[in-house]
Amino acid sequence: MANNLLVVIGAGRLGEGSMASASRSLAEAFGATLIEQASGAAPHPCLQQITSRSSGGSLEPTLLRVSGDVAVDECGEGSWLEALACWHVPVLMLAEPRKDGRFAGIVPASVALARSLQVELLGLVQLGGSWSRSARRADGLPWCGCLQGTDDDLCGLISCLRSRWAQVAREEGPDRA
Repeated sequence: MANNLLVVIGAGRLGEGSMASASRSLAEAFGATLIEQASGAAPHPCLQQITSRSSGGSLEPTLLRVSGDVAVDECGEGSWLEALACWHVPVLMLAEPRKDGRFAGIVPASVALARSLQVELLGLVQLGGSWSRSARRADGLPWCGCLQGTDDDLCGLISCLRSRWAQVAREEGPDRA
């Protein structure tokens, strides 16, 4: 596992502009290098290249944004979601609320799929809309906060992510391959 790599994916269909903007904000807040990749690319060679570069002594974090449907095997070598589970890479999901403020069923379904594959899911980030802490708690999903909405809280979100990322790194330990 690469302790300095975080992968950002979408839960359901996301606007390319909002996902790209959110990823730039997160990369800047983490002081990370941002790499962008489409889900049609073969995941294993890409992850190998990124992790080998980051294991070369660089402590700078890397944020990899994978756009598109990460649960579909578009290249014939397995889906990105399967590869992320295999590589034990920490993952953050972005989700946009519907106009009524609720989330489509694809969001909890994406979380369930990630959990079934044993993806190192740090949590979900709401993109846009109004943030309702009580409604998100009632969802029973691992929400971290909101970006690009009326209740944008980048500092709180980054704090949550750092804590969860550190916990995953501790659980991984040096013995896990």
